[in-house]
Amino acid sequence: MCRFLLYAGRRVRLDELLYRPSSSLVRQAYDPQELGMLNLGGFGVAAWDPASPSPETPWLYRSTVLPSFDDNLRHLARKLEATCVLAHVRGIALDAEDGDFGPHNLHPFLYPGYAWSMAHNGFIRGFAAIRQDIVACFAPEVAAQVRGTTDSEAFYALVMSQLEDPLRDRDPDALVGALVRALRLLRRIRAARGLSLSTSMNVVFTNGRDAVVLRFVFDFGCYPLDKPGQIDPAAIRYLSLWYTLGDRFREDAGTWRMTGDSAAAASVLVASEPLTLDRAGWTEVPEYSILTVRATDGAHTVSTTPVDL
Repeated sequence: MCRFLLYAGRRVRLDELLYRPSSSLVRQAYDPQELGMLNLGGFGVAAWDPASPSPETPWLYRSTVLPSFDDNLRHLARKLEATCVLAHVRGIALDAEDGDFGPHNLHPFLYPGYAWSMAHNGFIRGFAAIRQDIVACFAPEVAAQVRGTTDSEAFYALVMSQLEDPLRDRDPDALVGALVRALRLLRRIRAARGLSLSTSMNVVFTNGRDAVVLRFVFDFGCYPLDKPGQIDPAAIRYLSLWYTLGDRFREDAGTWRMTGDSAAAASVLVASEPLTLDRAGWTEVPEYSILTVRATDGAHTVSTTPVDL
């Protein structure tokens, strides 16, 4: 069912997010605390740093190698630092409609030159039945960029198609508007096809500075009854999403946590589940809401708004 994290703030070494915390993202691939399945379908990360060449373009790494056994990633993560990181471990159910295992289906998604990157935790149930309906809503220039086969990339392309100019529009408010329009389109498509089963839509977008995070589900609690004993846990409980604010995410007295004052936060960390077993300092993102992270003058502010479709 996937796990992701978004970090923005003071420069951080990648292994301080991916490997070192007690419930790091890499550990969540094989030992998630808030998910009853493994996430062994691949790994991807996008990382931005203003001191790098072309700072608006991230460093990208995607691999189908399990991240816990990926020596290349481990060595790179020990050396690379960034001020914004979007990372994802992919979970694929054995009977998933989008279960194609390959690098073309790995998150984060970022089309060449586009302002926003996206990762998804969830699934569009019945995607095979509505794929063409979704594709028909793509702007032609966006449709030309699609390379994978997943519901996640289809949703990314759908949101990008709602932006006036996905190459240049970096305003978080514009992205929120595009996201809500995409959700409304998806709702109408589902209704037209008679789909009313639970569909989880936890997604995160970032432009390397700001971020827009959605915690949402269509038809929560409605699940198929044709497979007794095999109900997908994601259909009967809300997928988790958490954030923490402060000055710096670091190891402090043997424990990883966000240090400093959350009221004047230099850094923010959003994750499918806390990166630490101790959840003190973490706040759960409200259900049916959009969390907007804005970077201003070395600080990050967070606001939450309900999703109104």
